[in-house]
Formats: sequence, structure tokens, C-alpha cells
Amino acid sequence: MKQNILIIDQSHRTTELLNLIVTMYTNYNPIIETNKSSIVKLLEDTNFEFIIIDHIIKQSDDIISLILDKNPKQKIILLSDNIKCPLQCDNCFELFSFVRLLKPVKPMIILNYLNDNEEFSCPNKNLFNSINNLEKLYEFLNLDDEIFYNIKELSKEKIFIKSSTKNINIYEISKIENQVNDNYFTIKLNENSEIEISLK
Repeated sequence: MKQNILIIDQSHRTTELLNLIVTMYTNYNPIIETNKSSIVKLLEDTNFEFIIIDHIIKQSDDIISLILDKNPKQKIILLSDNIKCPLQCDNCFELFSFVRLLKPVKPMIILNYLNDNEEFSCPNKNLFNSINNLEKLYEFLNLDDEIFYNIKELSKEKIFIKSSTKNINIYEISKIENQVNDNYFTIKLNENSEIEISLK
């Protein structure tokens, strides 16, 4: 009997792709869900070898806590473009089986974890403490999924992120803020409706 993989993602494109690679290239049975109460029921009734969850879904941190409360060693792959991890790096390695992959994620990387071709350990331990200058942040900022704020420019003292339509989109601004470590950087919306990031 096939073991199960739970896929928690609201992007139709991503779930289709994950469903395809799991079905075609692994021996697992994919189950796709986004509703929190349905996920809770699934966790009670079903065992999962892996759980793949997108950080962007509503209540993702709460869902991760629920999963780990039930089984601290549950193998979780978090797809994220958020600078804040729901778990602390310091004790994560000892307590959990948790991998955070930064978007955009190549399907082959996920597949390597699922097929045990890659040691199940997070490749991004303490990464964000090292993103402490404008050049590194400029390279790190991922705007691939954005519709409005999808143009970035680096000057000597600032990063500017501009909207191709001149419209303001609060949801996208919030997503971009989540990629910026406020220990090192200041982020604001300027008079031209551009996101402006500078060193503190």
C-alpha cells in the first residue's frame, strides 16, 4: 500500500505540478487540501510520510504547529518566500524534521527530498542573518509571483520596487515586507508609490 503525502497549497498551478511529480516520480499517494479543519481531520485519520506546505496559505504557521504538536518528527517541506521562519533555527535541527525551501523552488529539489536523494535537513539555517546588505537583499528578493510590484532596481543607497501599473497592492507590499529583515533594513512606500528599502 502506498504511503501518503499531504500537499497544502492554494496555488492551482503549484498543486498540479506537485501532484504530477509525486504521482509520476515517487511511490507516494498525493492528497491535496487547503482548508484548516479538513487538514486537522486528515492529520487525525491519516499518516503522512511527507507534508508539503506553502507558507503563503492562510494560517500556515498555525497549521505547522498543529502538525508538529501531533508528531514532532513529521517530515515537513515548507515552500517559502518569507524571511521569518515559523521555527527557530537553534533547536529546529534537534527537535524536528523540517526543511524550508525558498521560492522559486525547482521541482527536482523537492523530488530529491521525497526520494531520499537528499539528506532531510534544512539548507537555509540562519541564512537571513547573512542577508545584511543591499546587494544580497536585491538578489534574494523574489518578485516572480507578483502582478503589480514586479520591477526592482538597485541604487547605491536604496532598492526601489516599482509597480508596472502604478497601482498600490497592499497584499503584495505585505509579501515583500516579509522578505526584508527589519534588523538591518528600513522599508517604506514613497511619494511615487514605490517600495523603498534602505539600510538602517
